[in-house]
Amino acid sequence: MQNKRMGITATIIIAISIIGAMSLGQDNSKDIVDTYAINQKAVFTQLQNNEPVLVVDIRTAEQFQEGHLDGSSHDNYSDSATLEKRVTTIQKRLSEVASTYSLILVDDDGTKAKETSQSMTEMGIQAFYLEGGMDNLSENIVSHSQTTINSEELMQVIAADEDLYLLDVREPDELLESKIDGAVNIPLSDIFQPNGMNGIPTDKPVIVICGSGNRATIATYALAQEGIDFQVLEGGMKVWNSQIEEQSGM
Repeated sequence: MQNKRMGITATIIIAISIIGAMSLGQDNSKDIVDTYAINQKAVFTQLQNNEPVLVVDIRTAEQFQEGHLDGSSHDNYSDSATLEKRVTTIQKRLSEVASTYSLILVDDDGTKAKETSQSMTEMGIQAFYLEGGMDNLSENIVSHSQTTINSEELMQVIAADEDLYLLDVREPDELLESKIDGAVNIPLSDIFQPNGMNGIPTDKPVIVICGSGNRATIATYALAQEGIDFQVLEGGMKVWNSQIEEQSGM
């Protein structure tokens, strides 16, 4: 009987230990998740102090245009392929940004942004999310007329001689193959250097151009913090050149 009681006692102790370990594991998991969160006061402070952070709104373009955090750019990580493409480009072309900057992602309530920040961090880009998302914000909110422009629209505004600034963020040798007349070349890596955006105006629309739209979108992460009115050319020079060929009947 005594041996039986000792066996029961040992079983209870083991069970308590297992439950305790499981609870501890759950608590640690919660702590890990919380380390990705950042509150709005901290975001405001980092932006005001020009700290190495990039704030990216990952909601739909329509939501972003209606109202977003001042200083944030827009990039809808609609699928894992897009996210992986952004991360790979930053790591390969902007190694200093990858190692020294932190991304702060913004969505409606923090749910999607939290998941995406975890994925980006696991992929090698330190990322956080705005706690509570836009639902928790009531100040420093601005609107944006348009985040992208397609080739046909751009041709129309150029033909109308509208006042705009064409910013091509490709490498100089890429412009030897094709470029849009009047475009100013500032490679993507230069934009993230000190004073790299000094020549870019803040009083007119800036159309950001690259090969496919990928690098141009990443460039807007930095442009937005300088108050630059950006629009990304959809599909980049690849689509632009196709449009030119179509119009010329080639």
